[in-house]
Amino acid sequence: MKSIYIALIVTTILYGPGLYKFLKENVRKIPKASFEEQLTTFKELGYAFNNEIDKHDLLYLYSEEDYEAEPYSLLYYTWAEIADTKDKPISNNCWHFDYESIENEGDYVAIIKNLERISDGQLNFTNVHDSIDFDNETAWVSFDINGTHYKYDLTFDNDWADHTLFENIQELVAKHNTTGKFTVYPLGQSVIFDFMTEAELEQFKKVTKLSPEWL
Repeated sequence: MKSIYIALIVTTILYGPGLYKFLKENVRKIPKASFEEQLTTFKELGYAFNNEIDKHDLLYLYSEEDYEAEPYSLLYYTWAEIADTKDKPISNNCWHFDYESIENEGDYVAIIKNLERISDGQLNFTNVHDSIDFDNETAWVSFDINGTHYKYDLTFDNDWADHTLFENIQELVAKHNTTGKFTVYPLGQSVIFDFMTEAELEQFKKVTKLSPEWL
């Protein structure tokens, strides 16, 4: 036992300062905040629950301790999710999307309608249709916006969504001079889509220390 103590002391003397410096420089400084504080912050940023949704739907998905262990990032993820007990989006401010989710005809239509849903009423897609042909490995989506018709042939990649569709939508956002633009917060093969002005994005980053980027 004595030899173990001696080894620990020697290790601390030799490597302690360097290890402390490494941790200090490389561990990300995450702002500590209680669940209620995080909830208040999101509301101050303009995030709101949909009708019949409240904080209990967030706590149904994860505990307060879970949210506090991953400040703001876990809450952002759940805010973009579906309320399990009510089968409806928790909020219309943001949307969690898994790129590996193209399984049936209508899935690209759902993408367009969800982007419209979080656009703060600035985008209005009508006459939305898609085709996903698994036998011939082809796909396309079409819609009207502000009286103009668009159709995009999409790259077929099994159940993976064609990411160029989102880039095309962002170009339409710029073309139609909306005050906001789509942002993206990567989560591996999934992302959180949001719709913000430059000032809103700057404030979001400042208070949450998260880093969404323009799509």
